[in-house]
Amino acid sequence: MDGRQSFLQDDDDDSLLFEKLQEHVLERYPNPERKGCIDHATLETWVYSPRKLDLSDPKYLHVLKCAECTRELIDLRKQRDARRKAQIGNQAARAGNWLWAGIAAVLACAIAIGGVAYWRVHSPSSSVATIPATPIALAIDLSQAGTTRGGETSTVPPVALPRRVVAAHILLPYFSPGGKYVVSVTMDKDGSPAKAETTGTANVNGFHADLAVTLDLRNLPQGTYYLATTHEGDRASYYYPLTVR
Repeated sequence: MDGRQSFLQDDDDDSLLFEKLQEHVLERYPNPERKGCIDHATLETWVYSPRKLDLSDPKYLHVLKCAECTRELIDLRKQRDARRKAQIGNQAARAGNWLWAGIAAVLACAIAIGGVAYWRVHSPSSSVATIPATPIALAIDLSQAGTTRGGETSTVPPVALPRRVVAAHILLPYFSPGGKYVVSVTMDKDGSPAKAETTGTANVNGFHADLAVTLDLRNLPQGTYYLATTHEGDRASYYYPLTVR
């Protein structure tokens, strides 16, 4: 193959040039006087923008017999490759930074949303402001309940109340005495601190007593509790299953 033709058909990376000339020209064509050499700017254009040159011009064949021009082309090519690697590295770093920044933003948003959701679910007081403070009137019929006390189980069906301020009209079990009562909501029947508590006075009406009290259940999470009544003249409390919904 003609040397000129193969040289002109080289790719943009000058692969053929630097593979062949490094082995041949550098050894056989020294040119310390730089006779007929191509100027540095043109060689730089050759390396960075070869399409801007008309490489069919015979003057460019000078590098085939000039070790100095070939050496300069090699140095320029190394500089070009180093710049390209640096640019690729910077672009990859910027892309990675943007990627991690995006991931961090998404994680921060998810953590914030999850934290708010957890706080709302596990901090009942946080939702009190969204629950109306106006009491709702409800009747609680305990009249059919056995007069069981302490750890014994009441025979009354579970009472169901909403997480609201409840103006309760309680029908106490038959033969319950009148007078002052403490009405509380507890987690168990072992004397644990009350989750909600109020007082009221019961009036005897026939065989049972009517007790009107107001219970604020807005701070209670939904779940199962006990509704306890304690008469002023009896230290024992009576417990009734309660569901707060």
